[in-house]
Amino acid sequence: MCSNLALRVPTRDLPIQQELPILLVLQIALIALLMTRLTASIGSRLGLADRPDARKLHNNIVPLTGGIAIFLTLAFGTFALDIMPYSYPMLGIASLVFAVGVFDDSRHINPWLRLLIQYGAGVLLATWGGIVILNVGNLLALGDIPLLILAVPLTALSVAGLSNAYNMIDGIDGLAASTIALPLVVLYALALSSGHPMANFLLLMLLPLAIFLLFNLGPDNRLLPKIFLGDGGSITLGFLVTASLVYFSQGSQALILPVTALWLVTVPLMDMLATMLRRARRGHNLMAADRLHLHHLLMDLGLSATQTLALLIVYATACALLGLMLEAVPEYLSLLVYFLLFLGHCVFVMKSETIGRRLGHILREKAGRLRGIANETRPYRRP
Repeated sequence: MCSNLALRVPTRDLPIQQELPILLVLQIALIALLMTRLTASIGSRLGLADRPDARKLHNNIVPLTGGIAIFLTLAFGTFALDIMPYSYPMLGIASLVFAVGVFDDSRHINPWLRLLIQYGAGVLLATWGGIVILNVGNLLALGDIPLLILAVPLTALSVAGLSNAYNMIDGIDGLAASTIALPLVVLYALALSSGHPMANFLLLMLLPLAIFLLFNLGPDNRLLPKIFLGDGGSITLGFLVTASLVYFSQGSQALILPVTALWLVTVPLMDMLATMLRRARRGHNLMAADRLHLHHLLMDLGLSATQTLALLIVYATACALLGLMLEAVPEYLSLLVYFLLFLGHCVFVMKSETIGRRLGHILREKAGRLRGIANETRPYRRP
């Protein structure tokens, strides 16, 4: 497969969209703002609110309506603004995933049942939705690998895995939404520059995400009250991100290599896998909620929530850029580098407690030396 993006996209057959559609941006942003503010007001009345507990960082009741606002904006943009989705069956499956997520926010579904539903949504995406992983590229240095009978189950596994990964990483303000937005931003930039016909659908997902972040990370006042994505948001957006990565990495209109899709979702994917490995090592339930995620470990090392968010966004962005640069080398080398990074990620997670103890010891020693220096330089006063 050719590694040149411009050559892999047959732009001569596609309508050119080389300029940012300003009017469309304003329309989507306004609808997203109205939907987000409206759903924030009625979330608690509908029983869609997150209450604080020992595992959570917030102290107030927060509406779980971010996902609802994003999905309503998506539906409005599709049917009122005539923005074409990847396929209408795909949008129908996303609606089912969204309904399950909102129900989970309200009543709570067994996590294994929720994972099974996500897998079923992936099967539907690959069959009825028409978006399926047919080829994973040259990952073994033996030529392109067609999946054949494994196409549907691997697509379903991708949907279930990534939807669950985004749900699991939604632990501090802005983290899930930022790591969801990152692959969409990359794909939108590539689609816009290539004149891809699906660029506007990516924009339709990105703008309400940006509006959500205004509320989620904003001042938490009457105008911009704090809201969370909720399972209705993280699971549905996980499904849509997976569908986007599959859509833009397969066929003649592909914008990225299949292996590059892994680089665009490094943080949520590696966090989920490393967390499950650590749970298995401790003999814990793989799907049980805990404080073993990467963002929790970084905060236990002394970083604030804001510092942790900034660090993980930088990490995720660096991985995405590295993945794009590695499109210039054979795909199996890109995958090898990814596995090496994952190994380092797992070592950090497994050794985080030891790292924390050593770091604490070093900081205490430095603090002691600084106090000693301060005492030595303090001017002498006669009694």
